[in-house]
Amino acid sequence: MSSGRYMAYSPSPSTGPHSPHLSGIRTAATAIVEQEKYLAELLAERNKIGPFMPVLPHSYRLLNQEILRVTTLLGNASVLDQVGFEHGRPLITSGLFPNGAAADLNGWTSAFQPERLGMIRSPSGHGWLGPQGGSSGIIAKKTIRVDIPVEKYPNYNFVGRLLGPRGNSLKRVEASTGCRVLIRGRGSIKDPSREDMMRGKPGYEHLNDPLHILVDAELPVEIIDSRLMQARDILEELLKPVDESEDLLKKQQLRELALLNGT
Repeated sequence: MSSGRYMAYSPSPSTGPHSPHLSGIRTAATAIVEQEKYLAELLAERNKIGPFMPVLPHSYRLLNQEILRVTTLLGNASVLDQVGFEHGRPLITSGLFPNGAAADLNGWTSAFQPERLGMIRSPSGHGWLGPQGGSSGIIAKKTIRVDIPVEKYPNYNFVGRLLGPRGNSLKRVEASTGCRVLIRGRGSIKDPSREDMMRGKPGYEHLNDPLHILVDAELPVEIIDSRLMQARDILEELLKPVDESEDLLKKQQLRELALLNGT
């Protein structure tokens, strides 16, 4: 899915009529870009401190909370207009607006609710990652494969649906589960000629296989299996073809793309 470009022409107050609508669109688009950059920084920081989670449990928990907040916010770009944008301010936590009302993110809320992700607040107040004293400090590394039903639905754009605008849909799965998600197999490279050229070369053996997804995780042994299963469940939901007239995710992706393009 192409991300397009921002509008090249922006009339100044002295050269053209002021349009609050266009100004609002540009402001929202700029806010999205800033949030995307912020999310990338958060993910990079979490990767760095991941191995130290047993000795920095509170830092890791707070970082995960902030990642979940940002990914929830990016789940529906119109939220930026509804509640305002301020870098680092907790506008949304666990699918709630600051006034306590539930945030309906056009289908994303149900997919990324903390309860579904295994980040349930316990009565004892241990927070999102569960009781901190229960960690053995052992980090495990595992990979699972999720097949994409291209043979059953040969004309369906699974890759575009999985990626979303600028890959944001897949980034949200990664941020919400702590797993790395890779699209592999035939059709995983956008340029068919380049895919043909790379097929058979070291590191590209996967191009001989049908289109599929690999989910990698490097997490504490106590949670790695549950996180992998959470990622698999979300991906399998995304891989269910939906009639275009009822596809809320696609509509949300198109709205997000329009804001990113400044149109």
